[in-house]
Amino acid sequence: MFIISEISPQFSGNIEKAKRMIFESYINGASLVKLQLYPPNMFSTDGLDRSYNELTFDKFKELFEFGNKVGIDIFATAFTHERLEWCKSLKVKYFKIASRMHDEFPDLVDQILLENAKTFVSISDKNIDLVKKFKNRDKYTVLYCVTSYPTLLTDAKIPEFSNYMFQGISDHTLGISYALKACSLGAKFLEKHFSLNKNLQRHTEKGHLGAIDPRDLNLLKNLTDEIDLIGVNEKKI
Repeated sequence: MFIISEISPQFSGNIEKAKRMIFESYINGASLVKLQLYPPNMFSTDGLDRSYNELTFDKFKELFEFGNKVGIDIFATAFTHERLEWCKSLKVKYFKIASRMHDEFPDLVDQILLENAKTFVSISDKNIDLVKKFKNRDKYTVLYCVTSYPTLLTDAKIPEFSNYMFQGISDHTLGISYALKACSLGAKFLEKHFSLNKNLQRHTEKGHLGAIDPRDLNLLKNLTDEIDLIGVNEKKI
C-alpha cells in the first residue's frame, strides 16, 4: 500500500520535531510525507490561535530539502494561490486537493488541475458526484475522505473500490483497522495523520487522536504489503 504520512499540524510548529517526524515516517514505511500550507488562523472559526502551526516559505523549503536528504518526497496541500506557487518554485512532484477545497476554493482547485503533476484528490460524501470529473487515472489519484476528527469505526464508510473511481482513502478514523479493511477490499493508497504522541489531545491539533505513530505505521506497512500478496499466484481449484 502507498502510504502518505500527514504531519500537519502534529509537529506543533516545531521544525526540528517535523524533521524527526519525516525521518520516522521514512524508516517506518511511508511513501510520501505531506504538509499543509495556509495563512495564520485561516481555519480558526472557533477563535483559537493556530498561527503557531503556520509554515513560511523558508520553513517549507527547509523541510522539503530535508526530505530530499533523507530520501522521501515532501509535498503539501496549498490553501492559497501564493502557496501553490511555493510548491511550483520548489518543483514539488505532487499536489493535493483537500475535500473542503471543492466548495471553499474552487478557483484554486481549477488552478491545481491545470498543473502537470500527479494530484491526490480527496472527495467526501458531500461531493461524491465529483468522482466523475477525474477520469484521467494517470494524473489523478482519487481518495475517499473520512472527514470527522476522529471518526469512530462504527461510523466509517468504505466505498466499493471496484465500482467507483476511488483508488484509496484519506483516513481520520481511530487506529489502523479501517485502513486494513480498505486495503483488503482494493484500496491502494492511504493518507493518514502521523504523530509521535497520539495522546497529545490539543484542540488546535485534532489530527493526533486519529493518527498513526511510528509503530502503527510500521505494522500497517507490513500488513498491507502482506494483504497485497494474497492470491498473487492463485491457481484455479
